[in-house]
Amino acid sequence: MTDSQKQDNTTQHLILSKLVLIIITICALGLPFTIGNWLQSGFHNIHLVHTVFMALAIAVYCRASKQKMMIDTILVSIFLLLLILIGAYEYGLSSGLIALLLASSLVIMVTHNHKVSSVYSIVTTAVVAAVILFLTNDPLVPILSNNTTVTFINASVYSILSVLISFTLTGTLLFNFQNTLTMSLTELDKQAEQIEYLANHDHLTGLSSARFAQEQLELTLKMAKRHNFKAAILCIDIDKFRLINDALGHDAGDYALKEVAKRIKQLIRDTDIACRRGGDEFLVILHYPVSIEACDVICQRLMGAFDKRVPYKDHEIKISLSIGVAIYPEHGDTQFELRTKADKAMCISKDRHNDKHHFTLAD
Repeated sequence: MTDSQKQDNTTQHLILSKLVLIIITICALGLPFTIGNWLQSGFHNIHLVHTVFMALAIAVYCRASKQKMMIDTILVSIFLLLLILIGAYEYGLSSGLIALLLASSLVIMVTHNHKVSSVYSIVTTAVVAAVILFLTNDPLVPILSNNTTVTFINASVYSILSVLISFTLTGTLLFNFQNTLTMSLTELDKQAEQIEYLANHDHLTGLSSARFAQEQLELTLKMAKRHNFKAAILCIDIDKFRLINDALGHDAGDYALKEVAKRIKQLIRDTDIACRRGGDEFLVILHYPVSIEACDVICQRLMGAFDKRVPYKDHEIKISLSIGVAIYPEHGDTQFELRTKADKAMCISKDRHNDKHHFTLAD
């Protein structure tokens, strides 16, 4: 089951649960009238139906496991169908059964699907038509009372209640759909932001991705060429990184990568960009103003950040960096030339000073 289907099921659960609660409320509000009518005019089957149905609704709403939506769907459908049939039987077309029929069809469509809703509507309409045609003498006059005034009052009250119930159910559905739509749109926005973030950032360190850094470096070089200023890149590699993984495990290696990324981010300017190129390699793009002296200062800061061992659980991790520096336009005017020379300078640092910090300026 996909996340979208799970969300739809959750929404239907909430809607059905609220509808069952509305049914309980309606039954509870009508219970005093049922009891009063029972005491005044004697027992009728409808009185027992009302009482039993209310008890059933409470039992369904308070049941321990609510995983099966079908139970809620059946209860809501039966309740609406009973209201429609009672209206048709007692008050004919003068009741609000049309409004209830439309509302019940909408409920079934929302909580299930349009095919089931169509079948429900057709069957219910046929049953109502049969009740009105075969069980009543006049579609506009109920068969349980010959008192026209009582008939009119009862039918009017039933119509009003039917319309109110229909509006309540429809309003509940629309309100829930509005909330669901808002939540869905918000979730889509979050997912779009997350996708954009993952596309532009490394998932482990949170630094910019290599693709994003490549785009930014290209943009930086264009601006440097247009405004005649210098830019620089630093290629950074962690010395003997494999030993950390071999000695303490990959979790320690990931921790070391995140610690290096964090300190690089802290030591460069907000206008500069740091990214993880992959593995244990990082790239830093330095924007204007840039000079050899400024690169020297930043490299010294980066190396000085790891003069002390990094604590990790019950151990201490020794981290040292090899850095290669290339400056635009002294060492090249294209991204490829700068990256190539910075990589070569970084390899020279690594080969000559593999046991301690060092940085090398490109030739």
